[in-house]
Amino acid sequence: MRILDKKIVGNRALLVFDNGKEVEIDREVYLERRLYTKDEVDQKELEEVLFESGLKSAKRLLVSYIQRYPLKSEYGYYKYLLSRGYDSATALKAVAYFVNSGYIDELENAKKLVNKYQKRKSSFEILQLLRKNGFKSSTISKLNLKSENDKEILLKLLQKKLRRVNKEDSKEILKVIKWFVSRGYDYNTVVEKIREFLDY
Repeated sequence: MRILDKKIVGNRALLVFDNGKEVEIDREVYLERRLYTKDEVDQKELEEVLFESGLKSAKRLLVSYIQRYPLKSEYGYYKYLLSRGYDSATALKAVAYFVNSGYIDELENAKKLVNKYQKRKSSFEILQLLRKNGFKSSTISKLNLKSENDKEILLKLLQKKLRRVNKEDSKEILKVIKWFVSRGYDYNTVVEKIREFLDY
């Protein structure tokens, strides 16, 4: 395809082709590929240039996103780029670039999330949170999620929940049990602690 016109506007370069097609690419890619010296570009080269341009743009966007949200998984960053209109190949390559350079460390991010929630959530809830945020199973398996804190958290939460519960109302007590079991606490442990609190 013949290039009829070339312009640099800010950090973008505009190429106008003889078939009426206009393409905007990253200025750095335009200069690195020395497109300013060319009068013709074949379809394959144009696709490569567009991919490189998209990749540079995705990397720039991802850097600022990582700085704002440092505790995401690789998949979380990938999903963000997809939501911003990048294709899957560009998003994967951009995330892989930051993983390889050590800027994204999924295991470290998972450990920080565990430390952040360890005193407030049960190990089951933390596990669910990690899965929901797209952390890989291999990453989660490397974490030592301890259920030692679960009993302490259970006791604190039980004290709060049972203050308002009528000792004689079995439906309310059943609701409390269901609430704890749905958050990953062991049924028998919950029932045992409720009996201790209510002197059953």
